[in-house]
Amino acid sequence: METDHERVARQNAEREYELKRAPLQEIDKTRWPRNVRSISIKEIDGLGIDNEGRLHWNGKPVEIIGRRVDLTRGQSLIAIVVAVFTVIAGIGAAAQGWAAYHDWACKNKQRSLLSCPSN
Repeated sequence: METDHERVARQNAEREYELKRAPLQEIDKTRWPRNVRSISIKEIDGLGIDNEGRLHWNGKPVEIIGRRVDLTRGQSLIAIVVAVFTVIAGIGAAAQGWAAYHDWACKNKQRSLLSCPSN
């Protein structure tokens, strides 16, 4: 069992490690909206920050609106595949629409981009 002195030394070492991993951020309260206040001492344990400067409240990341989405490699690959097939589907839909128009135009003796086949 550790003594009080050992516990304090361990906690101080952990805190130093945390500060090296995620250094203190400089705070500019002049940029805060008017309805934002400082955290009270009782609430302070609910806040945390990771090594990339992302804020966490009660262990959950705080959602920052407008922040870039980070995808895993698998998610990126799936997104690229979906995008490519969406483009292919769009081209196919346009080709089908053009073919339908061409067929309709030929049957109804309307103007067509290509010559109509003779019957």
